[in-house]
Amino acid sequence: MPKRIFLAAAVLAMTACHASKVPEKPLLKRDAFPGGKIEVSTIEAPERHQSPIVLSILPLQHNGSDKALDSRGVALADVIAARLAPDRHFKLVERQRIEDIFKELQLGDVGPVDQKTAVRIGGMLGANVIALGSFSVLGGSPIVAMRLVKVETGEVVGGVTERGDDAAQLDRLAEKAATRLGDALSHPKPQP
Repeated sequence: MPKRIFLAAAVLAMTACHASKVPEKPLLKRDAFPGGKIEVSTIEAPERHQSPIVLSILPLQHNGSDKALDSRGVALADVIAARLAPDRHFKLVERQRIEDIFKELQLGDVGPVDQKTAVRIGGMLGANVIALGSFSVLGGSPIVAMRLVKVETGEVVGGVTERGDDAAQLDRLAEKAATRLGDALSHPKPQP
């Protein structure tokens, strides 16, 4: 076994063992969403004020070599949106609106974008927070990583990573990530 692959497998194994023993850290930066709201200023209300969270979930980017998985990013974003839709603590931008913005910006099919473009898309959607991220399968072990970004500033204010044992678990990992993100947005627990 080549040294690089062996080291990657060893790190994944240690991470998996270590992750089960370490309590989960908070997902959000301190004061990112005080009182479950976001502090913003807009053209309509230029003075800084508290506003309800309006969340847009962008397609996840595939960071692996298996090209057959490239199209799963949109489906995983849909899984996440479906899990978060019933939450009354924030509003969720409809998926069709995201597709319309992609067409308007001539980005082609709804797919992965960089953070700068994601912030621009979030602003066009009327979102004040975007969730974006990636997924991959390394040595048969899937990983879903997401981050929350304030549209107004482009600041990453939170994130989550979920790991599994079987590549078939991608949907389940996306649901777990969505649940943790939803809990963080609904009941913010700032980092110490």
